Amino acid sequence: MSLAALSDVEDAIEATKRFLVPFDRVRWFRLAVVMFFVGGAGFPFPSLPTGGSDFGGGPEPGEPAPGGPSPEITPQITSELIALAVGVLLIGVALFLLYSVLAATMEFVFVGSLRDEEVRIRRNVKRHWRKGLRLFGFRFGVWLLTVGVSGLGLLGVGTAMSGWPPTAWSDGALLTVVLLALPLFVLVALVVGTFLGFTTMFVVPVMLREERGVIGGWRRFWPTLRSGWTEFLVYLVVSFLLSIAVGIAVSFLTVLLAVAVAVPFLIVGVPIGLVLGVSGAGGLVILVLVFAYVLLLFVGALLVQVPFKTFLRYYALLVLGDVNDDFDLVPDARDAVRADGGTDEGDASPGETPGNDGPYDGPGGVEGGDADRSGGSVDDG
Repeated sequence: MSLAALSDVEDAIEATKRFLVPFDRVRWFRLAVVMFFVGGAGFPFPSLPTGGSDFGGGPEPGEPAPGGPSPEITPQITSELIALAVGVLLIGVALFLLYSVLAATMEFVFVGSLRDEEVRIRRNVKRHWRKGLRLFGFRFGVWLLTVGVSGLGLLGVGTAMSGWPPTAWSDGALLTVVLLALPLFVLVALVVGTFLGFTTMFVVPVMLREERGVIGGWRRFWPTLRSGWTEFLVYLVVSFLLSIAVGIAVSFLTVLLAVAVAVPFLIVGVPIGLVLGVSGAGGLVILVLVFAYVLLLFVGALLVQVPFKTFLRYYALLVLGDVNDDFDLVPDARDAVRADGGTDEGDASPGETPGNDGPYDGPGGVEGGDADRSGGSVDDG
C-alpha cells in the first residue's frame, strides 16, 4: 500500500493547475494579497538613526570652531525626544501586532479559499478573525514560553558555574553558555517550528472544519497524528524537500522578474538622467520611476509565490484528508484530479459541481463549509 504523503504530491500539482488555470486575474491578485501575509512578506521597520562618533581632528567638546559659532556637540535628551522615541516604538509594535493577527487570520482565508474554490478575502476575514486572533495568541504564547524556558535554562547553567549576577560570570561560564546556546537555538527552532508548522497545515483546517479553537483543534487532530504517524513523518520529510525546491524556484523566478521589469525602466530612466540630470526635475522623475519599479517588483514577487504556496497547501490538505476523511476539506478537487487528471466531469469549472449550475457552497451544502460534519462536540480551545 503506497503512502498518501508520496502519491499526493502529483495530486497537489494537478489540483493547483485546476484551481489556477485558466488564468483569472481577480483570483490571482486576491491570492497575491493573501501571499503577502502567509508567504513570508512583512513590514521593513527601519532602524533609528544613531549619533555619529568623534573621530578626532576637530575641536574638543566645549571649544568653539574656528571662525564659527560654538556648536552643541552633545545632544540634549529632552522629554519631547523621549516621547517621540516611545511613540515611534509603540506605533511599530502596533503595526507588527496588527500584521501578525492578519497573518494568522489569512491562514483561514487561504484554506477557506481552497475549500470553497473561491477567493473572498473581505468576507472570510470578517468570518474568521476570531480564529485568527486565537491562532496569533497561540503562536505568541508558544514562542514566549519557549524563549522563557530556554533563557532560564541558560541562566541556570551560568549561575551554577559562576553565581549571580551574570555580570560577575567568568570567561569560562560565558563561553559555556554561548556554546550551549547555539545548538539549543537550532534544536528549539526545529522542534517549535515543526510544531507550529503542523498547527498551520493541519490544525487550522480542523479548526475551520469543526469550528474549534486551537487547543480543541489539536485535541481533535492528535489521535489522527498518533495513528497515522508514518504518513505525517513522510510528509515532514517530503514537505521539507519541496520547500527547499520551492524556495529555489521562487528566488530564481524573482531574479528573472527583477531583470525583466528593470529593462523598460532603464530605457526610460537613463535618457532622462542624462538630459535632465539627477537633481531637480530629473531627480524627481527618477525617484518616481524607482518607486514604480519597486512596487511592480513587489507585486510580481507575490504573484510568483501564488502557484507554489497553493501547491504546498493543497499537498497538506490532501494528506490530511487521506489519513482521516473526516478532515477532508477539498473533496471535489481530490475527486476531480483522481478521476480525470484535473478536469471536472462535464467540464465543470472550479467552484461548480457536475450537474449543478450554481456556485459550490462548501462541504455539506452549507455556505462557507463551516458546519461540523463529524458530529463532534465544539471545543472553544
